Amino acid sequence: MFNRKILGISIAASISLLSGCGGGSAGGATSSSGSTSATSYTAAAMAGELLTYSVDTSNLTYNYTITDSQYGLTGKTGAGTLTHNSDGTYSPSGIANAKIAILPNGLLLGAIRETLNGVLTTIPIVGMSNPVTDFNSAAGTYNFVERYCVTGTCYSGYGTFQITSAGTWTSCPSGNLTTGCPGSSNSGTLNSLGGGKWQVLNGATVIGTAIVLNSSGENVVILDLTNASNGVGILVGSSQQTATTAQTDGTWFSASNTGLYGTFMATGNQINYSSINGVPSTAMTTFTSNIPWAGLVTTPAGGVALLAGTGVFADVNSGAYAEIGIKIN
Repeated sequence: MFNRKILGISIAASISLLSGCGGGSAGGATSSSGSTSATSYTAAAMAGELLTYSVDTSNLTYNYTITDSQYGLTGKTGAGTLTHNSDGTYSPSGIANAKIAILPNGLLLGAIRETLNGVLTTIPIVGMSNPVTDFNSAAGTYNFVERYCVTGTCYSGYGTFQITSAGTWTSCPSGNLTTGCPGSSNSGTLNSLGGGKWQVLNGATVIGTAIVLNSSGENVVILDLTNASNGVGILVGSSQQTATTAQTDGTWFSASNTGLYGTFMATGNQINYSSINGVPSTAMTTFTSNIPWAGLVTTPAGGVALLAGTGVFADVNSGAYAEIGIKIN
């Protein structure tokens, strides 16, 4: 929908954030496993897979089914047990260093481990337990970051997009639609697939499947990019709002496409890392809020990231590196 091949994104961002921690609890919905103490999430994997992911925090189990795959994994299932950590996160069995973090508003960060192109890979996922089902709830202006791959070469970028209550979208790569897109924009339509899933079209071309969370007046969009010619991967968007310390201050947990998991504390304009892949860390950096525009932050290395009030985190660099995460407190 908003990716580089379609929009001709000129990427000026690089980022050095290694990020942070997660936790919470969820329950009450009937999952695909039939358990009434589990919660089922519609989720997208960073590699471009769409899946149903279920977590039972009472019985400490998880399971998932890949519902749409660009790697021949459609219908593949996985399951395991959970260990409840002192920070509120859950460690899934069989996936070293990974954690599952759950927010009360329905956001989940986790991971699956599957074979992609012959390589066993840990793949970060982000999901929602209660995605919206109408255009009015999804309408608004969003900042986004994305990572995607075309014929084996991967890219990352950022920009803005708008969704209307009529089910149309417009996007601007590396630019802010609210002040006038400096380059080429693109547009298309959304088609409801039911259950809070939206098929995203650019003309007749299917770009991927989107899900939208509404939380206290701020939205999160997760777009599973599935078009092999235009890009396979993930886009994370959040309502464009001026970033404040009330949003950014706190403890964050994230996972990267390279398998890094970490914890950092944001305070004012400071980032202090406490751990990376479970190893204590004292690394630190700074960031500037609302640069290059409202709702985004940048680092001294030129990085661009979302640290949104809904608790979603995403960052990218000028190559193929990207992270997704959530805020636990």
